[in-house]
Amino acid sequence: MTRKAFVIILSLILLLPVAIYFTVWDYYAINIPKWDDHALKTFIVEYAQAGDWQGKIQALFKQHNEHRIALTRLFAWIDYAIFGHLNYRHLMTAGNVLLLAAIPLWYELLRKNKKPLFALVPIPFLWMTLAFWENMYWGMAAVQNLGVVTLVLWTLYLVINPKVVPFSVAILLSFVTVLTSGNGLMVLPLGALLLFLAQNRKRFALWLIISAAEIFCYFYGYTKPESNPESKAGIVQLAKGYMAFLGSFAESIPVLDNFKVCLFIGTVLFLVAVSIASTTLFRIVRNKYAVKFERTTDLFCLGVILFILGTALIVVYTRAGFGLEGLITSRYKIYSVLLLITAYLYVVIPIRGSFLSPYITAIVALAVTFNVFSYHYHLVDAYNLRKQLVTWQFNWTFSDKSLQYPKDTAFAATIVEKTPVIYDKWLPLIAIADRQNYAGSSRGMVDLYDKTTFSPDTASLKIHNSTFTSQRLQDSGVYILLSSDKCYYIFPALRTRNTSRKQLFLKQYYFAPGFYADIPFSEIDKGTYKIALIRQQGSETGILFKGRTVTVKESLKKEVKVNW
Repeated sequence: MTRKAFVIILSLILLLPVAIYFTVWDYYAINIPKWDDHALKTFIVEYAQAGDWQGKIQALFKQHNEHRIALTRLFAWIDYAIFGHLNYRHLMTAGNVLLLAAIPLWYELLRKNKKPLFALVPIPFLWMTLAFWENMYWGMAAVQNLGVVTLVLWTLYLVINPKVVPFSVAILLSFVTVLTSGNGLMVLPLGALLLFLAQNRKRFALWLIISAAEIFCYFYGYTKPESNPESKAGIVQLAKGYMAFLGSFAESIPVLDNFKVCLFIGTVLFLVAVSIASTTLFRIVRNKYAVKFERTTDLFCLGVILFILGTALIVVYTRAGFGLEGLITSRYKIYSVLLLITAYLYVVIPIRGSFLSPYITAIVALAVTFNVFSYHYHLVDAYNLRKQLVTWQFNWTFSDKSLQYPKDTAFAATIVEKTPVIYDKWLPLIAIADRQNYAGSSRGMVDLYDKTTFSPDTASLKIHNSTFTSQRLQDSGVYILLSSDKCYYIFPALRTRNTSRKQLFLKQYYFAPGFYADIPFSEIDKGTYKIALIRQQGSETGILFKGRTVTVKESLKKEVKVNW
């Protein structure tokens, strides 16, 4: 095989995980705001109606929780200005492209350390996976949580570059990083540390001055947001949470106790990180390098490790009040994978000669295995999230039983681009079913309803089924329809993962039999509601009421305090 053909084959292999990532993203991504996404509509109103440039600047840099999210807001405004509407899929695309933009940096590091293109192959299989599903499908979080990591990486890499232009770009990127997410502030002390270790006094002094200015601007007018729940965990529990956070990428490994696996692997990675950081610091201080770029690699990787370990401290300290299991959730996994990739660099870069190819081949096999595990494990999460977003939008859109879209011509109501949703085809069927108890395809609906239990208590309605076996994806599945004299509500029936490895990997049975729902009364108005099941099977829809009702005696809706 010629070298050119080999490079083409390797390039196609490198593109494979990227293509899979964006294909899966496209299948489940939907233009519906999630939680903080709604704040971007308010921003566009404020920015568009600002009377002068000071008002526009204030709208762009306004505090959001503990963050400044100017980059996300800028992308939102650009999207609105170009297309005439805000589309959250476009924001997700921007965030996912920012994630992809880290791969050229890994390539640059390996190339300058005289490693072949083959050494890059494991990285996209680790970096582009469904493990980041929550950030992938959340417009604001995609830019903020994925973008800040890539921006920190590039800033740390460029700040230690001896040339003037890369250092100037690093200064610019530091501003962007700080205005992307709160933990982007860490790039300032880390950049200063790397410049100090590099013994570049002029740049170190300049960086300190610029950092002081950025910190002043960040905290000018800053107000402390509502605090997170106070953590009742002791030192041992916090240590467990810290290690689990670092090993959270391993959640998708097919074992029964995922938290313990994350805890174990996180402990191993922590020890590896401490070992790398200490030996790297020792080499930097000694400054005995045969090749100049080896020092750059050590400085960069030391900064990355400190960024990961520092972020882990912040997250565990501020989020432990939500429970330790929450520390291995999708939105934080990027730091665990980043630590894994950094450890990989310290495995592959020192290897020379004939040992290199076998080592990389074995690591490629492990990376591909992780990639497969990730998609099989987290596909259920992406499926459930899409259903939640669709039903949330239904519930805030239709305020009465006419099921007519609001004819609101106000500016704020026209900001978000209208997008087709599955419930559009349900609207006429819901009205029919409400009158005659069923509508659409009735095959199997009675049996489905009879095998479903409905258990109301004082705070919620719990629904459970253990026999439903459909493996259809995207919008297919079961939904819960509530009908009172005044309005309708729809809630998703969520699925759980199939724990049978044989069925999961050989038959592609992603879902365990059955479904469940826990509908909090805090999300609905008081009244007596008839309960129906909506079953979507591909293009077929069936709706069935069968005499079940639930009574909500008082409205328990809560107002959430925010600063945006």
